[in-house]
Amino acid sequence: MNAVTPEAGSWPMFFVARRGQDFIDPFGQTIQWNIKNPNTVNWESELIIVKQTLQNITPQQIRIAQSWGTGEVSKQLIPVIYNMMETYGVASTNAARFLGFYHAAINDAFVMAWHFKYLWDVARPCQYDRNLVPILFTPRFPGYPSAHAVMAGCSEIILIHYFPQERFRINQMMEECAMSRLYAGVHFKVDNDEGLRLGRQLGQIVVNLIKSQNI
Repeated sequence: MNAVTPEAGSWPMFFVARRGQDFIDPFGQTIQWNIKNPNTVNWESELIIVKQTLQNITPQQIRIAQSWGTGEVSKQLIPVIYNMMETYGVASTNAARFLGFYHAAINDAFVMAWHFKYLWDVARPCQYDRNLVPILFTPRFPGYPSAHAVMAGCSEIILIHYFPQERFRINQMMEECAMSRLYAGVHFKVDNDEGLRLGRQLGQIVVNLIKSQNI
């Protein structure tokens, strides 16, 4: 399997449709995506943030980078999700439907991340500075936005909808997931910040559909 799959940004989605160059939500409304055009970003300032982060990296931050950077975000979240479903006594039927929505949403988050990655083709920190030594291996595809962050933002909104009692814990976990890519030295901070914004917007689109079905 090709690990890069640049065409993934054109794959079909479950909650977002395409109409020419536009993206349409489940209610037929055109989506204006919440993500900065990279031409408006000060990449020199972003590189300074990465360098300072790596120069002052702590053992805890290295552990965070390694923890989130050694597998797919959804794979790492599934045990947490099952634990919450058990804790709050989610019925099997509701659990099946929730997991269906969740995995479909993660598909869409990945597709949208790849759409913007290859639309803008923004370089990684180590491509701006060849002397930079990341904590983890730098993926060989465009950096903006961070797919980890997009999936984290999407997951956050959906999980908080189902488990509002866990709002603080979920928010902290997803913020950590996104920031782990800065700690790893493989993403700029803005990659993560804008990825979270994009993912949260997509997560809200999914939650709006769930609410409309009274699920």
